[in-house]
Amino acid sequence: MGTVAVEVRTVPSARGVNWVAGDVTASSGETGQGYLLDNAAHQTAGRFSGLEAGLDENTKTRLSALGIAAGWRCLEIGAGSGSIARWMAKLVGARGYVLATDIDTRWIQTNGLSQLDVQRHDIAADPPPPGEFDVVHARLVLSWLPARDAVLSRLARALKPGGWLVIEDFDTLLHRCLDPLNDDERIFDKVAGAFGQALGRRGVDTTWPRTLPHRLASAGLTNIGAAGHLTIFHGGSPAAQLWIANIDQVGDGIIQAGLITTAERDTFRRLLDDPAFVGNYPLLITAWGNKPNPPG
Repeated sequence: MGTVAVEVRTVPSARGVNWVAGDVTASSGETGQGYLLDNAAHQTAGRFSGLEAGLDENTKTRLSALGIAAGWRCLEIGAGSGSIARWMAKLVGARGYVLATDIDTRWIQTNGLSQLDVQRHDIAADPPPPGEFDVVHARLVLSWLPARDAVLSRLARALKPGGWLVIEDFDTLLHRCLDPLNDDERIFDKVAGAFGQALGRRGVDTTWPRTLPHRLASAGLTNIGAAGHLTIFHGGSPAAQLWIANIDQVGDGIIQAGLITTAERDTFRRLLDDPAFVGNYPLLITAWGNKPNPPG
């Protein structure tokens, strides 16, 4: 099954920036309990493949609308598998530059693209260089960070005049089984909601994305727009891999926290392999804004 989109319109310094010295051992998403979805876990590859299947086309559409072209300089924060960074690198060509950063870079593949640079970096601790980039993009990063508003301002400052900041995050406006017709589907929605509760206990704010247009304006950006994208999938599809990876990684912990039962976890997991089942991701809100050129 495809996806449904809901519109809600409202540079070089040296290529090696080397922001991070020494080891980065703590995740920016920590609030004293650690990052819920540790990317060192073996399920990470499945999560990234699910995200690519479910979200990449929407992200590419949003970024393409900004006019990314040969020679642009791009910053990809929280690059994950690097799929969007590689796509941008092909667009900007040999005259351009893409910097892909993450606190765990083991999953980022460059595919031999010389204009794609990978660096380990914690955006919550170290700001990027100011005035460097034509576009800065972060998907499913900022809502995980306690200092998310400060980070957003840092990313805005990294733009060249005329550059674009694009932020994408999941929001819990909608249920994760939009039209539950039976007990199994109601269980699916309950388990997905419990996953959201577990995120909240780690400091993730899944209501923050809906406020992005206002926050981009507060960061001094103009030409602000926003859109919502809903990924609807069948069990057993590539997009279902996101939920499979997440529940396989943290299901036991959610049970131990008393949020769901083992039987409910097992029902959730079974539905994700069933081609007759239809589920969805949380609503992805994408917001963008432009750094104004100086007067005169």
